[in-house]
Order: sequence, then C-alpha cells, then structure tokens
Amino acid sequence: MISLTVGLVLVGAVTVLNLMLTLAVIRRLRRHESERRQPFGAIDSGPETGSVIPGFTAVTVAGEPVSEGLLKGRQAALTFLSTDCSACTTAVGDLPEFARRTGMDAAQMLVVIAGDAEDARRMAAPLADLATVVVEETGGPLSTLYSIRATPTTVMTDPDGTVTYAQAGTHPVLEGLPA
Repeated sequence: MISLTVGLVLVGAVTVLNLMLTLAVIRRLRRHESERRQPFGAIDSGPETGSVIPGFTAVTVAGEPVSEGLLKGRQAALTFLSTDCSACTTAVGDLPEFARRTGMDAAQMLVVIAGDAEDARRMAAPLADLATVVVEETGGPLSTLYSIRATPTTVMTDPDGTVTYAQAGTHPVLEGLPA
C-alpha cells in the first residue's frame, strides 16, 4: 500500500512538473510569436515626426541637382532603399501604387538607394518616370543625415518640410492610405 501511495505521489509530481514546463514553453512561444509579428515599422528609422527635414544637396541618377528646397511647397515622400535588402525590391514594386494613391509626381517622390552603384542603378530603372532617384554608397550622406537605421524607410513631409511620418517597413504607408 505504501509503495502504491509513493508511486501515485511520484506520478502526480512528475505530472505537475510536466504541466509547468509545458506552460513555460507555451508562454515562451507566444512571446516569440508576438516579437516576430511585431511590425517592422517598430524599428526607429528616419527623422523624428514633427522635425523639419534636414537640408541636403545631391545629384540624381539623371545627373540633375536635387535639394530639400525642391521638396518644399507641397507634400513629399522620401524612400530609403538598399541594394542588399530583399524587402526593398517589394518596396520598389509598391511605389507606383503609392504614387497613384497619393497623387504624387516624380518631383514629390525622392528615392535614395544605398549600396553598390551598379545594383542601385538596376534597382532604380523601374522608377525612372515615377520618382527622383539618388544613388549613394551604403551609409552615405543622405542616409546618415536622415538617421536611416533600416531599409526600406519612408519619410513623409508636409508642404513646410515638416516630417509627418517616418517608418521602416516594406509598405507601411500604403497600408495607412485611404483606398
């Protein structure tokens, strides 16, 4: 009888231990899943909302000068991409829809592509009539000036040049736009 009682207590203790370990694993998996599902946009990238866009001058792939002054006077969007970023390819594909839904033209959309110059020019090819494109080396002056820590990052400004939106992610702006 004692051995039966000891056996039942031992089985009960093992069952409780198994239940506690299972609950710990489930809790860890849920935390891991919520971290994985956290929007990419949670990464702090781009200038702070409410700040004025920093001044810059650059040369486009077409050889024309561009500066922050050309973006002022109407709403503008700056998109920062990288040649070594797989999500940036998706972002390039989303830009025509973004332009259509916002009504922005090439003068209002500045795309900065960082990385290998030849790869950047290939990435820029579909954007020829859609946006003003600047190519720079990885960690280049515009990416540094705009505090870009992740690509793709989209920065939206109002006509005064004040940042109204800055977020990293493949197409966060498209998701927030009206249909």
